[in-house]
Order: sequence, then C-alpha cells, then structure tokens
Amino acid sequence: MVKSTVRFPESVVEEIESLVDEGQFESKSEFYRFSADYVLSRTLDEYDPETIDYESIEAEVIPQTDRELGTDGDAEGPPFFESVAFVRKLALRGKFSDAEDFIDHQYVPGDRHAVLLEEILRLYREDTPSDGRPPAPEREQEPPTRSR
Repeated sequence: MVKSTVRFPESVVEEIESLVDEGQFESKSEFYRFSADYVLSRTLDEYDPETIDYESIEAEVIPQTDRELGTDGDAEGPPFFESVAFVRKLALRGKFSDAEDFIDHQYVPGDRHAVLLEEILRLYREDTPSDGRPPAPEREQEPPTRSR
C-alpha cells in the first residue's frame, strides 16, 4: 500500500473518530479507505473496491434507500402521483392541516416525496386568499355580448 497524507478539518476528524468509537469502523484508516473506495465505485463504472470486507461495511453503514429518480421503487408509502392528487384535492378544499397529516403519516421525515408534497402544499397555501377560504375555481369567461 502507498501512504498518502491528507489534511482534514478538525470537525471532520472528530466525526470520524466518533464513528470509530461507536464501532461503525475498526479504525480511522478503515474509514478513509472505505470512503475513497465508495466514492470511486460510484464515480467510475469499471472501478472495483479494494477495501477488505467492502460489501459488509457498505451494507452496515450505507442505508439502502437509493431509488432511481422518477420511480417509486420499494418506497414506503402510497404511490407518489396518487399522493400528489390527494394533497392537491385537500389543498383546493382548504384542508391544509389534513394534507400535512397525510404527508406526516404516510412518509418518513426527509423522504424526497414528502419534501415535494410539502412544497406543493406550500404553493397552494400561497394562492389561498387571506380569509382562509380555498381559492375559487377558475371559470371560463363568457364571450362578451353585442349590444344593439
């Protein structure tokens, strides 16, 4: 192996040391080797990690919540587009707290779908008149009539 010296901010080293103390990694060196292999394996198609027990370390420390963008995958909670329709329906009726409850109970905090639903809800809230009533549905205007 080749030795390489790298300087890190003190706060980064403290976090790494806490992971070692908690038993997530055997040593700081293992953390650094795993981290480099992990990034390289995600960045380069043909890269094969060389860290001993790489797969078992990865399974232990990297949560397997990656999903392909635009899919529900093995997502917990209801299908996303059905959720959008339901949140929209509640927002149009001015039932913002019901929509928030739905999001909170169907999705884990920080879930990307929950974040998007909350943003959609915020947009509907901004369109709501100050009296709290839901926005009136837009009506097609009748064509002007000619006066004779």
